[in-house]
Amino acid sequence: MTDVPIETLIACGIITFASAVQTAIGFGLALIAVPILLLINPDMVPAPILMVAFVQLSLNSWAHRKHINWRPLVYAFIGRIPGTLLAVWALTATGLAGIQVFIGLAVLMAVALSLGNWKMASSNINHFWAGSVAGFTGTTSAIGGPPIALLYQHEQGDKVRANLSAFFVLGSVMSFAGMAWAGAVTQQSFHYAALFIPAAIVGFWLGIKTKHWLQPRFMRPAILILCGSSGLAVLWQALAALEIVL
Repeated sequence: MTDVPIETLIACGIITFASAVQTAIGFGLALIAVPILLLINPDMVPAPILMVAFVQLSLNSWAHRKHINWRPLVYAFIGRIPGTLLAVWALTATGLAGIQVFIGLAVLMAVALSLGNWKMASSNINHFWAGSVAGFTGTTSAIGGPPIALLYQHEQGDKVRANLSAFFVLGSVMSFAGMAWAGAVTQQSFHYAALFIPAAIVGFWLGIKTKHWLQPRFMRPAILILCGSSGLAVLWQALAALEIVL
């Protein structure tokens, strides 16, 4: 036996935890999973996570469908188009190390914004620009949450879960199409997605069961430390690879 089954088991555990956090507090699937999985096996990201996210977020959107406000989300969907196209160009112009830089910076950006506790008006134009940035980061790294989540960080829990999930469902499809166009989707991507989706469904179930008593403020410091450490590790790895190439 090789180490692959052990790696896969660890990865599925990470997906389950990240999916539970996503369901319970409205974000966290890619933010938690992508940096760690990249360190385990680069083939596990980003395309497999987008396929997993589509299934998990579809379940999340349905569970909280009564709280979705579609009007501002339309502007975010429109904004995601140019961001996705720009990301396709970036993917074709960079190798794995370049993608790792995108992932590391996206995670660190999310941590910085969370620590800063910035406030943005939930306007249509802000939805458009947040959608554009999310399209870029989501397509290059599968981490599209930080820009749009910033608009909803002060909203009521179910509204956050509903609107972020609805945005990410369509966004994951757009980003996956962009990755496929750029040639970043392989047979291995589907293999890992098939293994991860059951773990994500288990995580969704756990998140539904715990969201009513789970206190995000207790988890927030631990998640930020985990994400920040992972982001720094990925960025360091990418920069080291670039130095070798250069």
